[in-house]
Amino acid sequence: MVTALLRRSVNRRSSLLRSRLPSVLIFSLLALCLSTYASTAQPPTDLQAYLQQRFHLSPPQVRGALGALLVYAHQRLQKPDFEDLAAHVPNAAHIMQAVKQHGIVTGPLDDIDEYERTLANVGIGQPLASQIAPAVIEWLGAAGYSYERDILTSIVR
Repeated sequence: MVTALLRRSVNRRSSLLRSRLPSVLIFSLLALCLSTYASTAQPPTDLQAYLQQRFHLSPPQVRGALGALLVYAHQRLQKPDFEDLAAHVPNAAHIMQAVKQHGIVTGPLDDIDEYERTLANVGIGQPLASQIAPAVIEWLGAAGYSYERDILTSIVR
C-alpha cells in the first residue's frame, strides 16, 4: 500500500512538472530577453553619432541638420533656454556658423516646415527631414535632458 501511494505521488509530481515545464521555459526565456535588453538599452552618449546611426547620414549631413535646427531654435527661444539647449550639442556655435557660411541656411526659418525644407540643402528630403527634430527630442529625453527636450518640443510641434 505504501509503495502504491509513493508511485501515485511520483506520478503526480512528474505530471505536474511536465505541465509546468513550458511555462517555466517561456518565463526563463522572457527574463533572459529582458535582462539582455536592459543591458543594451543605454541612452546614446553622442547626439551626432546617434543621428548618423539611426538615419544612415553622413557627418556633414548630421552637422547640417543640427546646425539648421539650432538656427531655428535660436530664432524661437529666449537666450537662456537656447543656451541650455545648445550646451548639449558639441560645437553648437561652430555648427550654426558653418550652415550659414555654406549656404545651408540662407535666411530666417519661419516655421518647422521651412526648417525641414532647408535640410534638402544637405541632401535630406522628405519623409526623413520630418524625422530629424523628433529624433533629437527623443535623444535629449533618453540622455536625461528633460528640460531641454521640453523647450525644443515647444517650438517644433
